[in-house]
Amino acid sequence: MLLNEKQQRILEIIDAGNTTGESIASAIGSSMQMIRYYLDTLSEDGYLKVAKVYDNATREFQVVRAYLTDKGKASIVKTPSPVVAAPTDDIGLIIEALDRIQPIVESLPIDRAEVACVYLEDLQNEMKVAYRRKPQRIKAYFLALVGTALPMIQQTGQAGVFIANVRFLSGQFNVSVRLPENVS
Repeated sequence: MLLNEKQQRILEIIDAGNTTGESIASAIGSSMQMIRYYLDTLSEDGYLKVAKVYDNATREFQVVRAYLTDKGKASIVKTPSPVVAAPTDDIGLIIEALDRIQPIVESLPIDRAEVACVYLEDLQNEMKVAYRRKPQRIKAYFLALVGTALPMIQQTGQAGVFIANVRFLSGQFNVSVRLPENVS
């Protein structure tokens, strides 16, 4: 069975030492009901063992302990990290470049600005949360942003700043983008 992102994250959290239901729920930011569902599914598939106690007050089973099986440990090792290979300093520079182009994108004509701002916000969110960084999503958001903003960028009067930041970002994301050479 191929694990989804949330299941993989739960296995990593348990591997890091969070073994009670409440500590897993708080680490992942989900409700206990959702965590119980995921733990039951992962347990049925053989990735972990779960010890539960029936609570008379709530009339529900409470997760007392969860620990990884050999299959669960192996799935963590086998799953490659989806994080873009960039040092922390580079991530800071990328976020700064995205912040610099935000006012330029917002000054586009309204129909383009709305769409481009959504792509930019998605890209910023993707970069700010380390465990969520997926290269394919980053590239898709970046290309969508550039494709939406570039045709109208001359109208902002800040095309040079935009192009310079896009050129920097394309190098960081390892994405080739055709950009105008002479910008006024």
